[in-house]
Amino acid sequence: MSEFEFVQVTIAIILGLGITAILRNIGEQIRRRSEIQMYSLQLASSCLLVIVILRYLWAFWSTLEVSWNLPLFLLVVSSPIALALSAQVISVDCDSAKSPEQQYFENCRATYLFWASAPLFGIFFDSVSGNAYTLLDASARLIVVALLSSLAFTKKPSYHWFALLFLLIGLVLGMSSSQFELTN
Repeated sequence: MSEFEFVQVTIAIILGLGITAILRNIGEQIRRRSEIQMYSLQLASSCLLVIVILRYLWAFWSTLEVSWNLPLFLLVVSSPIALALSAQVISVDCDSAKSPEQQYFENCRATYLFWASAPLFGIFFDSVSGNAYTLLDASARLIVVALLSSLAFTKKPSYHWFALLFLLIGLVLGMSSSQFELTN
């Protein structure tokens, strides 16, 4: 097993735990739908987070070999850890007396700050590993960081819906541009 495959497996396990937490929580909410009312904003952000995690996994799988050392490995693993923690925090406690909406807004600060740290780790990784990246790519990542950080401190549902839609559009455009690069 090469160094890169070891890193790939480690990241896949960490991200898999994040996806498992989200799917388990959504399944629990569906199973207990007569006892607890689902909050659509929490479900939408959970689904978008699953897409982000899968996108991260796909993007990392297509990365080139890097000369691995412990600091670089820790930097690379920091981003999936942040995404997996975000997946844990966004979950709804079905046994709580609080509504899912109250739980969402209580937990959104930690959720979105964890989620916002992932693009920052990507910028650091690109600069430390010597990967070529453009100023436009770094600016796009910083916009995502700013948008996710603003979600952490805003408790207006309409702003959350707008931001999640904006993130989804950006994610779809990013996936289509990478698909275009792969086919040409």
